Order: sequence, then structure tokens, then C-alpha cells
Amino acid sequence: MAFIIYFIFGFGVSIGLGAFFTPKILSKIRNYIIEKALDRGENIKENPLDIPLDIPAWLIGTIERIFFTILVAFNVSATAAAMMAWITIKMVSDWHRIKERNEIFIRSMAFSSLLGNIISMFFALVGGLIFSCGIK
Repeated sequence: MAFIIYFIFGFGVSIGLGAFFTPKILSKIRNYIIEKALDRGENIKENPLDIPLDIPAWLIGTIERIFFTILVAFNVSATAAAMMAWITIKMVSDWHRIKERNEIFIRSMAFSSLLGNIISMFFALVGGLIFSCGIK
């Protein structure tokens, strides 16, 4: 019975709280970046990072948090390295759009994506650690 409680609570933190807080925190960071860009007089209407993917961001985040929560919970070796590799792959896949335009706004928005990934991975880590308590 304890296993089920840890499972539900761990995935609740990872999936539920992660899905709730990650976009909220990321939105606050991006609003701050937009405010600063407007203060500098930058043209923020042409942000190539705003072009949505065919796969919704919430689905990508949910799948990555489920995957990494399980890896953490079962203490799979090199999980931290896998998390960093995943974040790197996600960032590199859009890096050409960032590199083409050397504006502070674009680079700041790209860095906010990196922060959003770290926040998402944090919820996966905490959820996995909670879940792992029920496995032992």
C-alpha cells in the first residue's frame, strides 16, 4: 500500500506540479525579458522562438517528466547525464534560429527556454526521489 502512495505522490509532484509551475515560472521570466527588451526599444514582434512546434510543449514536458521520474525512481545510472543530454539536444535543435539573430531579446528568450527545461527536470527529479522511497 505504501508503494501506491509514494507512486501517486511522486508522479503528482512530477506531472501535476511540474505541469502547473513550470509554465507559470517560465511566463514570469519571459515577461521580465519582454519588459527589458521594450525598455531597450527592441522589436520583439519577430521572435522566431514563438513559432509553435507541431508537438505541443505540454506533451513534450509531460513525456520527459514521466521518463526521467522513472529513471530517478529506479536509480538508473547516469540519469543526471541523460537529463543534461536531453536538455542539450532540445536546445541545439533550435540553436540555428538563435545564432542567426544576435539580438539580446532572442538570446534571452533562448536562455529562458533553458531555465524552463531545468525547472521541468527539477520536478521530475523530486517526483522520482519521492517515488523511489516507496520502492525501497
